[in-house]
Amino acid sequence: MAIVGVLIWVASAVLAYLLLEAATLCCSRRAWDHATKEFALVCSIVLGPVFLLISLELLLLAVIGNGLTTNRTRRYKDS
Repeated sequence: MAIVGVLIWVASAVLAYLLLEAATLCCSRRAWDHATKEFALVCSIVLGPVFLLISLELLLLAVIGNGLTTNRTRRYKDS
């Protein structure tokens, strides 16, 4: 049972790291530096499934924010 718990913890830590990397790269390419990588790695190992939820929410907010900041051209004169 402990092995299954450890496997779930490690899998969620890896997925959280990748989601945080995607969220950071969605906002700015220069923000994913060495210090951010180390912080993400330590947080994902320590917090595990909790950090998975946090990074998923950050990715969602980054995608929403990126969609809001794009400048869409208007196709019709009235809109």
